[in-house]
Amino acid sequence: MSYKIIFERLAQYDIGYFVYIGGNDSMDTTNKLSEYAAAHGIDVRIMGAPKTIDNDLHGMDHSPGFASAARYIATTFAEIWCDASVYDFPTVTIVETMGRHVGWLCAASAVARRMGDAPHLIYLPEIPFEDAKFLEDVKEQMKKHTAVVIAISEGIQRPDGSYVCEDASNIKVDAFGHKHMGGACKVLENIISNHIDCKIRSIELSLLQRCAAHLASPIDLSESKALGAMALSRALEGGSGEVSVLNRISSTPYRVEYSTVPATTIANLEKTVPREWINERGNFVTEELVQYMLPLIGGTFGSDLSGGYPRHFSF
Repeated sequence: MSYKIIFERLAQYDIGYFVYIGGNDSMDTTNKLSEYAAAHGIDVRIMGAPKTIDNDLHGMDHSPGFASAARYIATTFAEIWCDASVYDFPTVTIVETMGRHVGWLCAASAVARRMGDAPHLIYLPEIPFEDAKFLEDVKEQMKKHTAVVIAISEGIQRPDGSYVCEDASNIKVDAFGHKHMGGACKVLENIISNHIDCKIRSIELSLLQRCAAHLASPIDLSESKALGAMALSRALEGGSGEVSVLNRISSTPYRVEYSTVPATTIANLEKTVPREWINERGNFVTEELVQYMLPLIGGTFGSDLSGGYPRHFSF
């Protein structure tokens, strides 16, 4: 749909304020729409409200959606460990999270170590993935544990830049030219089965990590509303081409402040996991990263469970 048609539709319904919710690509669209409106003398205020479980939006401490997804992932890994740990024969379980270029979601699995002994290995896209090194890591962990649980991001790449998941199938691209991810865990399962004699299973969390309302973080829900309100308030003041953001003032007690920044400072930029928050070998994360996440995922459950099941939001 062209910008011209979009603004024709807005005029048709007498819409003067447009808050676009999304991630990096959406913030780029926010910027382009506001520039188009200004260039053509169109009096429509365009604001961006951040939302992405990937936590890769530049210029803010964390993104709405991430805390709830991280909570789901940490809980799921703790539950997987409960199952894996009961067997008395060698097992390896590989669990794949979302994360095309950044590993925040996969790193959240480390929080599960507060509830059990897994994961034992974590591989993020920020560190080049080497098959031989991976096998060494697995064998080393199998000397210490009967059951080994491994967390991987869907977008882990080999040193030459190719995605590990490309070994599984022909990858298609989306409207933005991004390759569809998925299947890396199955590739690693095959690598292990060819070199190590043990029971192996691979689990791809896929869409589950995006919609687990029963594990919604109350902090996440509160901050999402506040960021939406900030975007709308700024639009009503005459702002346009901006994005509402939050930044952490303190972790203990946990406090954030809200503001807006030009969409150009966020669009098409990615916030990666800092190298200093990944261990030297590149197969786990540091305690600093866990401490960064803990305030975001704590608290009571944010979903309405009065009916015996989570009540999802609907208009």
